[in-house]
Amino acid sequence: MTKNGLLKIAVGTDDAQWHKRFASALDLQIGKGYPLQYEIINLDRHDWIDLIEPFDIIIWKPFCLSVEPTSYFKEKIYFIENYLNKIVIPNFTSIWHYDSKIAQSYLFKIFNINSPSTFVSFDYRDAVDQLRATEMPVVFKKSWGAASTNVRLVSNRKKLEKEISSEFFQRIWDDGKVNYSTVLRHVLPSITQSWFWKKVYQKMKGYDSTSERFGVVYWQEFIPGNTADLRITVIGDKFVYGAWRNNRPNDFRASGSGRGDFTRKVPQEIIKYCLEINHRLNFDSMAYDVIFDKDTFYISEMSYAYVDSFLFNCRGHYEMDENASLSFIEGHVWPQELWIEWALQRAGIFG
Repeated sequence: MTKNGLLKIAVGTDDAQWHKRFASALDLQIGKGYPLQYEIINLDRHDWIDLIEPFDIIIWKPFCLSVEPTSYFKEKIYFIENYLNKIVIPNFTSIWHYDSKIAQSYLFKIFNINSPSTFVSFDYRDAVDQLRATEMPVVFKKSWGAASTNVRLVSNRKKLEKEISSEFFQRIWDDGKVNYSTVLRHVLPSITQSWFWKKVYQKMKGYDSTSERFGVVYWQEFIPGNTADLRITVIGDKFVYGAWRNNRPNDFRASGSGRGDFTRKVPQEIIKYCLEINHRLNFDSMAYDVIFDKDTFYISEMSYAYVDSFLFNCRGHYEMDENASLSFIEGHVWPQELWIEWALQRAGIFG
């Protein structure tokens, strides 16, 4: 804070216009008499470090999907938090695993979070060995992607083996060069394999083979019987939205379907479970995808980012008080308002 007790907040711009709702939420708090001052900053500029230097808190929710832009976002968040020693929301803990289902699987395992059985390997032979012991079908996923992109149901081992070969085509090619005395003897048995044509395409396009050398596969056990999933979105360890999402027609996936059900009851047991995860792992923001096997629930994925209008369409949200009691607050509220309340709580302005 400044010497006169004024809390200075920088709000990062973003293409999805979250910064405008952050600004409205801050105006609301200023109107209540809280000693705040904010400015909207473009953190994509070359001089972004100098621009945020005067501020106590940085709030930034850029739109970034795919590995490269996400990596730059994570680098900046880490730098702000650990080298500039500023409060940044979301914090690095919240976004370290963003758009990486593989990183999520590590957290699910070490913190014993209820999740479907998951297999991840960067080793081709290990993946083939595990294939033989895997119960089919499985949900085969790329590590990155949102709204059910790069997620598909693989029904039998032959198809799963094909997926594995496709992911590790460079490794198979390199191994073949060692095992065969000539290129011709290596090529001829492989012509009918789909992985071989990925290699041909790579060569034709002139891609660097080193970028494909270390493949990875990720799959989860398939939990049948889910015609919808439950999306629980937690802000800090205090605010929660809950709503169901119906599957796409003739599809096992609900994420990105746009078929929200805001009237169906949300179990408080699951709300509290997700709140506890946020508290234990120090998350500022997290959305959890919950599926069910009879009376057992599993978290299949999580993400700090989500569509704000889906939450606004909820009938209301839940708040956890200091006595660990949940209250339902009826009415449509943009999540940006709750992000701001959580930010002020982290800064010590709210209790």
